[in-house]
Amino acid sequence: MNAIKVLYGKEPIRDVIEKCVCNRHGHQYCIPQTAVDDAVNALMDSMFVRADMVATPFINGNNISEVFEDFEELYDFISLVISGIPGIGPLTVYDTARRIGHLFSTPIYPRSYVYLAAGAKNGAEALLGKKGLRFREPIQLFESSFGTFPSIFIEDMLCIYEPLFSRCSVNPVSKEINIPYSYKNINSVSLKILKEMKEMESI
Repeated sequence: MNAIKVLYGKEPIRDVIEKCVCNRHGHQYCIPQTAVDDAVNALMDSMFVRADMVATPFINGNNISEVFEDFEELYDFISLVISGIPGIGPLTVYDTARRIGHLFSTPIYPRSYVYLAAGAKNGAEALLGKKGLRFREPIQLFESSFGTFPSIFIEDMLCIYEPLFSRCSVNPVSKEINIPYSYKNINSVSLKILKEMKEMESI
């Protein structure tokens, strides 16, 4: 995201928006270019940002309008603009919002919700013992496990330690954490966090 921020204000805004939609790294390598082009066009053409600010353009000259009060408002707007485009899924909407929010003079990040891509969703369902979680879930759902940690931290933990959440178990009587042998060499600090989370879940 910092690489995109370096370009902001120096490169044409269309090029910056395209990199916000798709950077062709990791999970985004397979997004069709036609979908990227359609999403960029839709964002460039978006003339209304908020109902109470009539005709405020999302793109104003070579800048992005910063009239969103929080990340969720930005995410909802971007979802409304591009989520119906074939080839654009919830993760692309989220990635786009994260990158654009990072460009603000005061960057905005997820606060009220945790966004569950594939790995994070699997980790969340294993940790919480629930199936069918939505892509966006209220952060309160994770308070018993993560306390007041911020959304992006929770998202990272759910994704990174998904294999552990899926394989470890808690003895219902002793509350002891049973960890598969192959994962016993995990960083001791991370293991301590994991144990505390599982113990809180089992109380």
